[in-house]
Amino acid sequence: MTRSRRRTALVGSLVLCAVLAAGAGGAALLLRPVADAAPVEQTAAPATAVVERGELVQTARLDGTVGFGTAVPVTTKADGIITGLPDVGATLDRGSVALRANERPVPVLIGALPLYRAIDGSGMEGADVSMVASNLMDLGHLSRSDPETFEAGWEFTEAVRDWQESLGLECTGTLAPADVVVLSAPSRIAAVTARLGDAASGQPFSVTPTTRVVDASVPAQDAGVIGVGAKATIELPDGRAVGGSIVTVTTTGEGTDAKVRALVAIDDQAALASVDAAAVTVRVVTRSVPDVLIVPVAALVALAEGGYALQDDRGRLHGVEIGLIADDRVEVSGAGIEAGMTVVSAR
Repeated sequence: MTRSRRRTALVGSLVLCAVLAAGAGGAALLLRPVADAAPVEQTAAPATAVVERGELVQTARLDGTVGFGTAVPVTTKADGIITGLPDVGATLDRGSVALRANERPVPVLIGALPLYRAIDGSGMEGADVSMVASNLMDLGHLSRSDPETFEAGWEFTEAVRDWQESLGLECTGTLAPADVVVLSAPSRIAAVTARLGDAASGQPFSVTPTTRVVDASVPAQDAGVIGVGAKATIELPDGRAVGGSIVTVTTTGEGTDAKVRALVAIDDQAALASVDAAAVTVRVVTRSVPDVLIVPVAALVALAEGGYALQDDRGRLHGVEIGLIADDRVEVSGAGIEAGMTVVSAR
């Protein structure tokens, strides 16, 4: 074989080998396992909700603070120098010692009328006599009778002496304005403003009621729908909730400076026994509808022609009328809508 032919045969062999190699590579590509191919995305199932039947309640949210209400100063007429004062947080009730003046105890009476004159057993009568008599009866120093028609006689004098003796006081049988402090109700010491050595006559301390309340601010948009007597739920910082009710609603200021506040009574005082002051949330029912069908607002489908519909789990649309909306839930009604039905929801 000539040199030219040998060169031609060698080139042809090389070309053939290259073609075969390329063919083998192509075969390898064609036979690659399917597992090496890019994964196909799965379509997520739509979120659904179940139509419920029940009561739908709309509430207003109020920010409030637990406390004992507004403190008011107490005026005393006692003679002498203050030698003893109550502690903040102490409770003053009928017969309690409000303070000591010249080391003499000045006790508490409960009544609506301050003592404005000295009362003795000389046949005196009147609202102030009735108030003192009622206290002596409750303290067990005077026989029970109708205080409204009570006339101060010898039995009154003996009762006063008996009470004075129990307090370690001089047994005079007479009560004067300087001898007692009259409170309208059992009270809690909110602040003590006097010091030992001050004159006993004056305003040595201030008091509040003994029951806790919530002082809450009312949002402007809810001011017209929150009224006295409305039931409330008080959410405490530790996650507990207690019942209550609105006892007063007041407005202060005018125009843009106007503020509406509500005082909320607490049903279970024992539940807040360890809470003297705390920020709380108050929820007040402003409207409710019983025995209605309810779905999440996110289940509503807005129709191009107007109105709303629900889409069932088969993709069919059912037109609905909507009612009360509260806490991302809505009242619905319409043909074919019933409790237990599954509907598509946006979330």
